[in-house]
Amino acid sequence: MTETKKILIALSIVVVGVTIMVTMIMPLHPLFRSPKRVLNDTLKLTPMGTHIDDVAALVESKTIIKNVTEWREPTIRYDSGYVNPNGEVPGWSTTVSPGNRSIVGHKSIEVSYKAHYNTYISIYWGFDEDGKLVDVFVDKNFDMIDGGGARRTAE
Repeated sequence: MTETKKILIALSIVVVGVTIMVTMIMPLHPLFRSPKRVLNDTLKLTPMGTHIDDVAALVESKTIIKNVTEWREPTIRYDSGYVNPNGEVPGWSTTVSPGNRSIVGHKSIEVSYKAHYNTYISIYWGFDEDGKLVDVFVDKNFDMIDGGGARRTAE
């Protein structure tokens, strides 16, 4: 076997190895995860109907999104819903806050995470009067550029 063939085989093995690693790691990193996928993962941990105290205990004890560089302490409100960052939400009252944004729920929890390259993911939980989870919204931004959002509202 010639020296050139050995180099090509070694290079091919390295390229295949790197490709396999990248395809395995990319879906796990928040930068590459869609808001819908983050929403589905969030709903596995906090399904509809979960009480606000249970969600609060969960978000205070661990990060909901893996592989983040930092996160802000959750905001837990027993007296108001969250301000929806994307305007009106079908099925919710038209209570409007400054800036013309809808208030979702009667109680709420918000938490924000930062990943590499200024990727910010915020999760908002909205609860009914009894403290039961009825709405979850995930918002993703890349350094102030909208990266999309995903919402699930109980029926």
